[in-house]
Amino acid sequence: MMRTDRFVDDTNALTFSPAWLEALFADAGRVWVGLSGGVDSCVLLHALVNQVSPLQRQQLTAIHIHHGLSAKADEWIEFCQQLCQDWGVGFVAEKVCLQTQASIEDAARKARYEVFEQHVSSKDVLLLAHHQGDQTETVLFRLLRGTGGKGLSGMPVERALGETGARLLRPLLSVSKAQIENYAERFALSWVQDDSNFDEHFTRNFLRQSVIPPLVSRFPKMQENIASTAQRIETDYTMLARFAEQQLASWCNPKGGLILTELAELAAEERQFWLRHFLAQHDISLPHRQLVNLDTMLTSAGDKQPEVLLAEKRLQRHQHCLYVLPQESPVVLGKLIEGQWLTRSFDSVRVLGAVNCELKPRPQGASITLANGNTRKLKKWLNDQSIPSWWRDHLPYIYQDNQLVAIGDLWVHPDWQGKVEWQPSPQLPI
Repeated sequence: MMRTDRFVDDTNALTFSPAWLEALFADAGRVWVGLSGGVDSCVLLHALVNQVSPLQRQQLTAIHIHHGLSAKADEWIEFCQQLCQDWGVGFVAEKVCLQTQASIEDAARKARYEVFEQHVSSKDVLLLAHHQGDQTETVLFRLLRGTGGKGLSGMPVERALGETGARLLRPLLSVSKAQIENYAERFALSWVQDDSNFDEHFTRNFLRQSVIPPLVSRFPKMQENIASTAQRIETDYTMLARFAEQQLASWCNPKGGLILTELAELAAEERQFWLRHFLAQHDISLPHRQLVNLDTMLTSAGDKQPEVLLAEKRLQRHQHCLYVLPQESPVVLGKLIEGQWLTRSFDSVRVLGAVNCELKPRPQGASITLANGNTRKLKKWLNDQSIPSWWRDHLPYIYQDNQLVAIGDLWVHPDWQGKVEWQPSPQLPI
């Protein structure tokens, strides 16, 4: 994690570190600035434009998201576009349709970051104008909602954006709102005002308007102290996560499953600690109550295979190990053309030296003939092979002329002359 004091040399003048600016533009293909049109993002963009070289300015591009939540949203796009034209900065705008859900704030944030990830490529950097006040709101909001140590670290100064290698930076987290507004007045900047920022129906607005001001009047350095504390917690949590990752590496099997017997003798709070860090390695964060429920479920009868369905992944136990799996996908069936690969959600398969072959659903109640000539119920054979439940329907059950002749390359009928090549995806352990 990079400290904010490595970005800004003078928070009153909003002068950036020349060494940081040089490294930023040297390393990045393009430097994007999230531009809402509000005072914070306008000040960030102006400060950059005033402190970079003409060549560096060519790497700058502002990105504006039209959420469609305000009658003035079209005017805001025009304002931002004109601003960028006046300052000689590239400009991109995207309109989004919000998915209906309980929180409009969450829906807008999700849509916004989806657009960022679409535009900001692997070597690019996205700069956002979050400041001390935003950090204070974030920490208080999470604290009131109930959070752990990672939540109390607030918004990170720097993190990955998506999975391409792009980065997100918040260079103004050490800067107060008053310093931003003073800068805007000093340079006579214009900006747009979002009236929804005063609607205390939204929790963050309520904190900003009615909770934080009286606290600041009593504790003048509150926001500065909270931002500093959040940064120290982030550093501590990063170190803790690093040590936890080293320990978990010895508690996971070669297929990535967490060996639950390693946790069996630990107290419940300790088990939940390790579960939380194991899930964090897979970008999964569960509310504490849900984590407790998961722990209870995993310590239930060992002969069961409990499953937890999440938004994008699923958790399942198999042979005393916890696995993080991709979402379920329909089983693809159909004809197999000799010599040609058929790629499905979790594998690829092809047959050689055989025609009239096809994939069919897993047969119920069937028996298979083993190499020694004996027969075995398919269900018992799957148990013998320790095939996890998530693979049992997805295995390639290959038929020729309506007779089961192979199950991937795990079993082939002794009398069948064909050959199967099967490549299961590492996303789905077997």
